[in-house]
Amino acid sequence: MGLLRGFFAPFRGGVFVARHRLWAYLVLPVLLDLALGGTAIYLVQRWLRHEDWLASLIGSQPVIGWLVLIGLTSVGAAVVFLVAQPLLLAVFSDRLSEKVEKQARGSAPTAALLPSIARALGHGLLKLVLYGLAVFAGALVSGFLSPVIGTFVGVGIASIFLAYDGFDYPLSRRGASFGRKWAYLAGHPLQTMAFGLGATLLYLVPLAFFVAPPFVAAGATLAFLESEPTQNPVRNAPDLAGNG
Repeated sequence: MGLLRGFFAPFRGGVFVARHRLWAYLVLPVLLDLALGGTAIYLVQRWLRHEDWLASLIGSQPVIGWLVLIGLTSVGAAVVFLVAQPLLLAVFSDRLSEKVEKQARGSAPTAALLPSIARALGHGLLKLVLYGLAVFAGALVSGFLSPVIGTFVGVGIASIFLAYDGFDYPLSRRGASFGRKWAYLAGHPLQTMAFGLGATLLYLVPLAFFVAPPFVAAGATLAFLESEPTQNPVRNAPDLAGNG
């Protein structure tokens, strides 16, 4: 049950948004996505064009040089976009997640503004540290074992962190510590891995990445409510990283 619930949750989030006509929660995120994409492309290509080797290549072999510039700009801008997008849209995804919970359950817990902002910043920094360590471990696997194995490890790591980003919203509203958020994910391993895989596939749908974070947040909220119908995960789950 957890496997299917997790895998289809990101797509169910999109269906829920459409069925309940929550499009107003997507308008500004889409506009911000367009601005972010344009800014990322501009900054990356500007930085690349100041690289001496690329400028020399464009001067000596214009066709090849411009193809290299376009390719590197596309890859670089995509990386910048994927890293910055969740941070830029976090507040909108949180509002949508709360709205989804109210629609589905009739009410949703709320947290004090300043403490929740402080907690979000602290947990965000801790997540970046963990992500950096995970990426480093994946690079070691790729270098010492096999690039193919390293690729699978990389996809797995990205999927887990996509799951964390999605379930972070309902858990944060319940005051979950950083450790207890991971404890919830560890306590639902099939749901976590399947959700991450479903979210990854959603991001790969053409143009879907513009609305993927809100859909992922909505889907994670629905899956969370179904996986914890009565229990309080903040109270019952072990804390894997202290009380912070």
